[in-house]
Amino acid sequence: MSIVETFHGYIETTQDTLLIFEACRRGLLPRICRRLQEKERRIVQSGTVFVFDERESGIKRWTDGLVWSPSRILGNFLVYRELDKRNSGKKDASPIDRASRSSSSDNETAIEKNRERALVGSLTNSYRFKKNGLIKKTMSIVVNGVSQHMISYYSKEDVLSGNLRTPSSVPELAGLEISPEFLMKQNFRIPPTVEQSYDH
Repeated sequence: MSIVETFHGYIETTQDTLLIFEACRRGLLPRICRRLQEKERRIVQSGTVFVFDERESGIKRWTDGLVWSPSRILGNFLVYRELDKRNSGKKDASPIDRASRSSSSDNETAIEKNRERALVGSLTNSYRFKKNGLIKKTMSIVVNGVSQHMISYYSKEDVLSGNLRTPSSVPELAGLEISPEFLMKQNFRIPPTVEQSYDH
């Protein structure tokens, strides 16, 4: 059976992740039940989101065939940036890089930096990132002793241009009430503020 993505869009917040986990629990969205085969890895693109249950899928370590930077913490998420396969080492900022960064308008640069940091965390200029490469954002929580994992992929360009919807913007998902089992405080560095649904 071929694998399909759980959701297509952008996971912006912890609430977005919880909505996806809840939708999977209710059977509204599919979890993946095994690791990707090599020929299936082409479905990994900007907007692809996968959820898997470690026990159900047997997946202990997620592999997608791409080369990634070390992870960085971003709130409750870990983020990674795709590296250039040919040269994936650390990058030294060249004098030209430094000059071009300092010569642009300071105010504009600060706004851009904040937007970029929200998408890539502290992974801004430290490695040889692939040009127009993907960003991977992950979150794992433990429910009844079993790890649940969310893996999402996006490009900065798609997010900044509004090409990817968030689960919170999808009416069928936004109204879901999150099960208490997903809200155990020990699962989060920053406990989520969950908006309760008032539809009864």
